[in-house]
Amino acid sequence: MKYEGHFLLWYIILMPFAKLGFPYVTANIISWIITGLSVWLILDKAPFKFYKRVMLIFTFPLLYLFPIISRCYCLIPLAIVLMCIFYKDRKEKPLRYLFSIVLLANTHVIMLGMVGIVLLEYIWEIYKDSKGISVKDKKRRVNCLAITIILLIITMLPLIGCLNTNQDIGTKNNWVLKVLIAIFYYPWILIMQIFSFFMSDITMISLVFIMALILMFYEIKNCPFTYLKVFLCVMWQCLIYSFIYSSSLQRASTIILILLYFKWINTFKENKQIKIIEKRILNLFWIVLVIINILGGILYIATYEISYHSSNAYQMGNYINTNLSDGSIILNGPRVEFTSSIIPYVKKDIKFYHITGNRYFSYAIWDNQNKSDIELEDIKELSNIFEKDQKLYYIYCNDKFDVGKEAIEYNEMDLIEECIEKGILKMLYSTEDESLHLESYVIYEVNL
Repeated sequence: MKYEGHFLLWYIILMPFAKLGFPYVTANIISWIITGLSVWLILDKAPFKFYKRVMLIFTFPLLYLFPIISRCYCLIPLAIVLMCIFYKDRKEKPLRYLFSIVLLANTHVIMLGMVGIVLLEYIWEIYKDSKGISVKDKKRRVNCLAITIILLIITMLPLIGCLNTNQDIGTKNNWVLKVLIAIFYYPWILIMQIFSFFMSDITMISLVFIMALILMFYEIKNCPFTYLKVFLCVMWQCLIYSFIYSSSLQRASTIILILLYFKWINTFKENKQIKIIEKRILNLFWIVLVIINILGGILYIATYEISYHSSNAYQMGNYINTNLSDGSIILNGPRVEFTSSIIPYVKKDIKFYHITGNRYFSYAIWDNQNKSDIELEDIKELSNIFEKDQKLYYIYCNDKFDVGKEAIEYNEMDLIEECIEKGILKMLYSTEDESLHLESYVIYEVNL
């Protein structure tokens, strides 16, 4: 965890399938099942009209981002829906509500802001109710809270030090400037990512923003503390994006789930003073925003998912299957997390070897051997590891992601150019930049 920077739960779920040699698509199936469970719970339990529940489950995150792209984010809707379901009986049955908060805490660091807010609210409720409940009930609720905090501490401890060990995390530069970026820049970016999905029409983006402001104005008037809590949850995310690593569609879309949580629990304490006309305006604005999200998602799927391969790893896999012989070994420098995405497409008996980690791999391993730099000596040392007649190849990934504001600059390309000059490497094939995620791969023949 210290080297990878994420919580353990998602990897525990994947581990038995990985160790038993299940196919890579298993990860997608697991994501689909987890998101499907969340969708079923929304349809069955959400306190909204049926057409609203149906619209909600066809929003872009639940339709595509969480079930299709297999990452730890698929656990977030399940955790939040469980929190919503258990909220009503949180005082009588505190442990299950608090455990659902622990589940949310074990999904992603961007959700820790929400975890802190709902826990503080729960502590405040204990204090507020302390005079009106029995000593037994008070002890039960405090004990459950203590268990939750202990579990959260145990969860966090293995992550200590990840800011120094994860090569994609950026923490330097002017912190005042980063706070300003978090407050004034990222909210715009998140709104565009949530509703427009890279649509270039500034009119559409402005319309969404104005509608969101009007909606916020009406709801803040009736429940100001709710939107203060939403603001703090979102601001935590903006600070993470500013200081640690940048936003993405999956991360930005979690804000829809934050809104869902507070909208859901507010139905248990409905404001009776709100006028019918205001209620209809609020409903109309919510429906229009959800429709924009659904249409934006469908446009995204039609434009990108159907038109492009998700990754150029597909192209490279095809090249390897056609041109490399069984028994070949493909060498990799520091960025095994990108090269490992080629492996599911390789149908031949070909092994992948991590040079700086001194090991074969079939998926990215994050530990103290996952060095960020590779030297010429590392390449020369290979002659002591492999036989002279062994067919060796080297793969380089040109990653165009903004993975961190001060992510380490690798010397890999400089080393490759030096190896080409010395006759150690000879370029064979390069993928084209037409994939959804923009990374490209180059494969070289190795002559030691």
